[in-house]
Amino acid sequence: MTLDRRTALGFLAATPLLAAAAPAAVTPATPPAGPWTQRGDIRTSAGVLHWESLGEGEPLILLHKLGGWIADWRHVAPALAANRRVIAFDLPGHGASKMYGPAPWMMTVPETTAMLLGALDEMGIDRFDVAGNSVGGIAGILMAALWPERVKTLGLVSVSLIDRMSRAVIAQQDIDRKKEGLKDGVLGVGIFATMVPSVTEEQLASRAAAGDWLRPSERGVGYVGVTDYLPRIKAPTLLVNADRGQYVRHIATGRRLIADTQSVVIPDAGSFIHQEKPAEVAAAMNEFLTARSK
Repeated sequence: MTLDRRTALGFLAATPLLAAAAPAAVTPATPPAGPWTQRGDIRTSAGVLHWESLGEGEPLILLHKLGGWIADWRHVAPALAANRRVIAFDLPGHGASKMYGPAPWMMTVPETTAMLLGALDEMGIDRFDVAGNSVGGIAGILMAALWPERVKTLGLVSVSLIDRMSRAVIAQQDIDRKKEGLKDGVLGVGIFATMVPSVTEEQLASRAAAGDWLRPSERGVGYVGVTDYLPRIKAPTLLVNADRGQYVRHIATGRRLIADTQSVVIPDAGSFIHQEKPAEVAAAMNEFLTARSK
């Protein structure tokens, strides 16, 4: 099954995102400059998705973390683009991607995935490699599980592989977090420990750009039920994790539930390994992609 733009956006037809007529304002924040040589915007009935790219050849799609932006991948992209076209997206409500109307209570991962596939259809990209961090990796999981004919390989760079939470549990999280003094119920930057102070500083800026879309997107991560999709993945999958931080505990789940899995653990790094050790992550990804392309 190939998801064209109209079909993808049809998944969103019943959501409140389509009710307004103009993009909602995003908190001003300027991402660091990257190596990108091309950029553009895909306008959909739900909002505008921004993309930037580097290199030529077979497409590799890069998707950033919850509260991130395209710039998260700027140090990895040049090495990956030596033999392929690397295309990075700002996820809905993040970075320079703007949604129509105010943020809903929950931005589901299926909505995000449908918008991305619709954008790729608009760009004429049918089959591709995809790699993502955090919620970007979860969107990649849904692509690989539900549209296996489109995904050649899947890269999961520090991704939470968790069971589904009920809406009641997610709502209780909001209550509990506000009691703890967390603004808007959003987990703070500190919980996602990194070992590089500049990564933490940039994360504060990229989360500010996501603004009101941060917690709705976080709720969507809890609600999707990642582990339900993992056994359906047929694409060769690379797990890239650090030896510390929030994501290392998910390695065993990926190995157990994904049929064709290769795992790389990079030492002396934290939650956002592609920002902390970009050369090592790029090398692992290039080795995997080269081997799987033969």
